[in-house]
Amino acid sequence: MLKRTALIFALPVLLVCIDAVHAQQLYKFLGPKHSDEIKFSPKYKIPYNDNGFDDPLKHKLKPARDRGAPDWVLDEIKNFPGSPDAIGQWIDEAWDDAVAAFTKCGWPLADFAARVSPDSLWGGVRIAPTIWYEPALDAYLAGGYYPDTRSIRVVNIYYGTTGNYRHARELLKWEMKNHFGTLAGIQSEAFSSDWPCNAR
Repeated sequence: MLKRTALIFALPVLLVCIDAVHAQQLYKFLGPKHSDEIKFSPKYKIPYNDNGFDDPLKHKLKPARDRGAPDWVLDEIKNFPGSPDAIGQWIDEAWDDAVAAFTKCGWPLADFAARVSPDSLWGGVRIAPTIWYEPALDAYLAGGYYPDTRSIRVVNIYYGTTGNYRHARELLKWEMKNHFGTLAGIQSEAFSSDWPCNAR
């Protein structure tokens, strides 16, 4: 469970979470990972490894401040994740958000969403300490859905040198929808406000 694998999926799956490839200087705003414990989200029992970021070793504000991060971003870094059980709750909320997005479309996507089991995300979720370089895309990623292992990987929190802000709470919602889209056989990236209702 939660093994790293090579990217064997189409380019569009990760497009929205790509940061500028040549402008990034990687930084771990919450320090290094310090736990391999597999946990389960409280509502849907989705497996996840938060890598210890439920209780970060550090909250480094200076690098974000040096990059011009606004005060509200500094507060998010300082308070991440907010409570020890927040990450598991975000995963369940992301699942509910994906179900709601498909349900609003009516038949057949609503029926599909009602039948999807949390067990379908058997590879679970992994919280990464920083963004990562993906050679297959020649890009740095803040989040990704990996169809071959049915798994999601997202950065904990990140403020890039280009001013891009990423937070696991929001990335999980995006990648969970990619999971649903892939299982439904439709374009998995939310390309418009009416996605997935008019996705092909």
